[in-house]
Amino acid sequence: MEEFKRYSGVILKSDNKVLMCKRSPEESLPGMWSIPSGHIEGKESPKDAALREFKEETNIKLPDNINLVGFINKYKKDGSTKKGLVYVFFHDGNREYKPNLKKAKDGHEHTECKYFTKETLPKEKNNDQLLKIIQKILK
Repeated sequence: MEEFKRYSGVILKSDNKVLMCKRSPEESLPGMWSIPSGHIEGKESPKDAALREFKEETNIKLPDNINLVGFINKYKKDGSTKKGLVYVFFHDGNREYKPNLKKAKDGHEHTECKYFTKETLPKEKNNDQLLKIIQKILK
């Protein structure tokens, strides 16, 4: 039986735009635009994992006032079985943070990061759950 995995990530909003990063070709979900996120380790809380992963992937330390705004179900490739859950947190930044992938511990997981408006969000077949959460945030 496959292990049920838990992940956590942060949607960072600034000026009615959200930060998304494009996954490296060598990583999971190659070429897909997503939010900085990753595995919850051991007894780590989803919130602590989201903040840690965001820092490791962007070299940005966010304040800890992030709020849980939704969940993303992860399924096997054939869509038959739920295999994991992503806790999605939100931070409304008062400025546009600039990721530094070269200095980030896990910056190699992405090829680039940029901000998107509701109209310019990248629409891909595997990120529809995330896009629904982002669209509610961007109104």
